[in-house]
Amino acid sequence: MSLIITSSQDPSNIPQISISAPYQYRNDFRSGVKIPANSEIAVESVKLNRNPALDYEQGQVTLFWMGQRLATNASLDDCMSWIIPSINRLDRNLSPSDFQENFLKIMKMAYSLHPEIDSNNITMTPIHTTTSVIHPFQGFRYNIPQIGESPASVVPPSGTEEIIFGSGEWNGTTATATSDDTYMQLQPTGSQGGPIGLYNGEIQFQNFTGNQFTCGLMRPIYNHPSNAEYITSNPTLSHFAQSGHNEGVGADEDQMYDYCAEVAEDNLLRLYHAVPDSEGSGKLVMSEIVYYQQTNNASFANNASNSSFATGSPIPSASITDITFTVQNEQVIVSASGKIVVRANKTTSASFKDQVPKPLNQNCWKMYPTMGLWDNTDDMDINAYHCRTNSTMFNNTLPNNWAFKSCIHADMDNVFTDAVDPATGEYVVNRPWTGARGWPRTLDFRDVMKSFVNYSDESNPPHTSATMSSYLALNSSLMASYEPIIICGKSERYTQKLVQEWTPNSMNVLGFAPFAVAPLEDSTTPSTGQASFTSTTRPSMTSENSTFIRVPTLNHKTLNFGTGNPSKILFQVPRFDNSGAETGALFFQNPDKTYIDLNNPTDFTLTDLDVQFVRKDETFAKDLTGSSEVVFHIRRKPKL
Repeated sequence: MSLIITSSQDPSNIPQISISAPYQYRNDFRSGVKIPANSEIAVESVKLNRNPALDYEQGQVTLFWMGQRLATNASLDDCMSWIIPSINRLDRNLSPSDFQENFLKIMKMAYSLHPEIDSNNITMTPIHTTTSVIHPFQGFRYNIPQIGESPASVVPPSGTEEIIFGSGEWNGTTATATSDDTYMQLQPTGSQGGPIGLYNGEIQFQNFTGNQFTCGLMRPIYNHPSNAEYITSNPTLSHFAQSGHNEGVGADEDQMYDYCAEVAEDNLLRLYHAVPDSEGSGKLVMSEIVYYQQTNNASFANNASNSSFATGSPIPSASITDITFTVQNEQVIVSASGKIVVRANKTTSASFKDQVPKPLNQNCWKMYPTMGLWDNTDDMDINAYHCRTNSTMFNNTLPNNWAFKSCIHADMDNVFTDAVDPATGEYVVNRPWTGARGWPRTLDFRDVMKSFVNYSDESNPPHTSATMSSYLALNSSLMASYEPIIICGKSERYTQKLVQEWTPNSMNVLGFAPFAVAPLEDSTTPSTGQASFTSTTRPSMTSENSTFIRVPTLNHKTLNFGTGNPSKILFQVPRFDNSGAETGALFFQNPDKTYIDLNNPTDFTLTDLDVQFVRKDETFAKDLTGSSEVVFHIRRKPKL
């Protein structure tokens, strides 16, 4: 008979090259110990230190959402939102306080994609109770506030312009072309500005010195290498029509905007937006918003409900002193000389499809001032720009955008080192969200967006609805009907069946089991702008997971049917120790030992022993700290 005492070293005393951790260690016996032939082994006792920890290791997925809380019969095709995945950078067991600190950053990063979430002030607070000594930690309270007030005007300073093609400059007030056909976008970040606000966000263009011009709002344009097609250089814009196809606006019909106003050679104000091509090319093209529609016929309605300029003719440019775009959630309102030109007041019939701006979807959550100066020396001023900045927006950088993460690179902590070509400075595709490359196009081509296309010449139009969805605008304090949502279990309401890579499964660790979608607190309502969620159950702790002792050194064999493989597991560590505790310093005395055959027909000398603490899937149990001790009992097999 032999008792073999093993132990790990205290982490603070471990040499850098040592193989020793509380969950994985090796002990050496210099002179060796002789193990008689036909022996068997059992675990005598175990001493370990188990932290109360939350298990958010690889494979844990949480999704986020900003939009309507969907009813069970709702269709994603009628919705302007899409899921927001999160990168699991925790990938380990953490104490409740450490988990709170790390998961809070995940939430801030996810909701920073929407400029009206006050992502800097999202909170996650551990909840404890004094009524339970064994389980004082009860969960978390998550609070995700909307800003709920109009942004201040922050006109971008000089140096924030990006020249897509042509040449020009921006001095903080005036954009000036230094060549014909200049197309530029202002891209302020940090404290210099940011995307236009979606709660009464506004941009006003004025003092147009050229006879022809284009101005408006566009999602970020990242790459614009010289002598290259800017559409094909931008994976986020791959579903836009390319230059040279006469599907854009501007002097050469090669500029793209989500929303824009233009005065061309006819000296009339025309409005455009990017919508699916009616000819079936599968691309977004610039389509005119016929705000001035006057007569009624089978395909078009008089637009007097949406415009006071439904006169049958566009507004002459001579009467225009300024053009303003105002954004209110899904609504974009266009005004000229202080008077509203068009807004989507009435969309009850598909006959209005060509007369109102498209609803703003998730691709357009972050839009920036974009200008087309037709001729050399043309000028254009920006008088006001009401945008969001880093005062409320976590990580206010240009790549921190839903389409960028879907198509180019998802990890904002290393985007400037891992996704930028050092030779050109252009962004390159490198680890976007898995399976997400087609998401921006899918969102722009949902049925609700196809409502804005005139398919009258098509024999088999892709959308035949006689109605259009109502736009969601604002209420007194926030984005009407929009709320942040935590998706922590499988829910086909918010995810399409084809999105298999992002099946959420974190309801247990976040404390929301059995709910797949975190329920909103009864004490808070969407109208307050404060979305609060409190764990409905105690989050699953690692102490509730099974722990086993595995010894790979010896010749015994057990079977793990959970993995479908042979194993070297010898013993299951009880959840509670002999005193009834499940965390902290624990001691387990094994009163009923199960001996496992060592399969040694002859004597052998044991010089080292590996001891590992693992889960049922044989991954390491990393919630152990301090020093671990295991005592083994080896004996000859009894004679039958």
